[in-house]
Amino acid sequence: MEPKDLTQRLPEDALAAVLHRLPPHGLAAARCVCKAWHAAIDARRMLDLFPPSLVGMFINFFDLDISEFFFRPLRGMDTAVSGKLHYIPTDKSSVVDHCNGLLLLHKASYVVNPATRCWAPLPPPPPRFEHGCPWSDAALRDHCYIVFDPAVSQHYEVVRIPSLPWRTTGSELQLEWPPSPFVMHVFSSATGNWEERSFARRGDSIGTVAHLQELEKWSVVPHLSAYWRGELYVLTQFVMRISLSNNTYQAIKPPVDVGMLDQELHLGKSKNGVYFACFDPQCRLRVWILNKLHGETVWVLKHDNNLDYMLSHGRYDPQFQGPWIIEDINYDSNHSPSPIEMKEVEDEFGWNSDNENTLDTRHGARNHYNGSISILGFHPYREVIFLNASFRRGLAYNINSSKLEDLGNIYPKNYSSMQMFVEHSFPYTPCWIGKLPGSI
Repeated sequence: MEPKDLTQRLPEDALAAVLHRLPPHGLAAARCVCKAWHAAIDARRMLDLFPPSLVGMFINFFDLDISEFFFRPLRGMDTAVSGKLHYIPTDKSSVVDHCNGLLLLHKASYVVNPATRCWAPLPPPPPRFEHGCPWSDAALRDHCYIVFDPAVSQHYEVVRIPSLPWRTTGSELQLEWPPSPFVMHVFSSATGNWEERSFARRGDSIGTVAHLQELEKWSVVPHLSAYWRGELYVLTQFVMRISLSNNTYQAIKPPVDVGMLDQELHLGKSKNGVYFACFDPQCRLRVWILNKLHGETVWVLKHDNNLDYMLSHGRYDPQFQGPWIIEDINYDSNHSPSPIEMKEVEDEFGWNSDNENTLDTRHGARNHYNGSISILGFHPYREVIFLNASFRRGLAYNINSSKLEDLGNIYPKNYSSMQMFVEHSFPYTPCWIGKLPGSI
């Protein structure tokens, strides 16, 4: 009987040559067609030929139900990644976390890969627990984070971490935080289930519940995460480094006092590891990297510069829409979308010192910048930090050259709210693996 799949009659090298011509999302889809194609693609590590890159940022604006996508258009439509997640059965596709190409969506209900449009629902997490924590269930809040390393496994995990307790009695206020053991819920795509895990603390706690509650009253710290070399880093009133391989964690003091309300703080992964940034009201930007010195985990100051001159003298053309553009997903969900003009770029992320939108901040008088600045995130593969100027412009600041580039308009179309600010943002790096475990 003649085989239905005529490609089975091709020599393996010929089949590989055909598959090699596919764009990355087509190659990822082809990998799931049959065992022969799967083997041919994996044996030649074809997907590894597409180097890791940053294609954009998912941004949660206050009062918008759907995350916007601020992105750098690529050559041709075949390689474009869209932030429109309309194939997910929810009207609130807001991103709560990202790791190596996978997004965790609203209330940890879905995991999605926008590059391949694969998605998987998550079962509801179990009720909050009291085991391992002496306070009542009502005292605990939680935040979820996704962990995924395609170089190790195609499976992912979601970690639900209880935050600092809110409603506490007098005796509970004197308890240490974080506790040891620290009991968390972890979802594994390998089993399809949530499980309760106890994490032993390495080193000291940060302080008492009362002390950290006092810090929280005077600060607004986004619950940010970074995944680096098998460990999850989470920023709250401190930095928690979690090892899922041996169920341990370490509480690390941040390099600056998180109890100051007017500081803009950010934790993220960049070229050489885990970075921490602080932008203060005087427009001073400081960036640290987490290192080990003499066996101790320490923050090492990598960059310290005042951006007053650059920000106050920057003249941004409101008609300048590139080289990055906002996809206006919330607007398009209620209107007929207009096609996005695709622009060509020369490289993954270029710097042009002759560009009039790029200013050298090392020289000139110091003038105070009166607008607002927030940190959007770190470039994962270059020492670049992304900023948001007055909720209107996306900026990229190179911490090695001290030069800044205007990326374009970041303001969503028809966005209006009593309060306008960015709640969270997630630099997005595509992953071209095939079907997600548990996907529909």
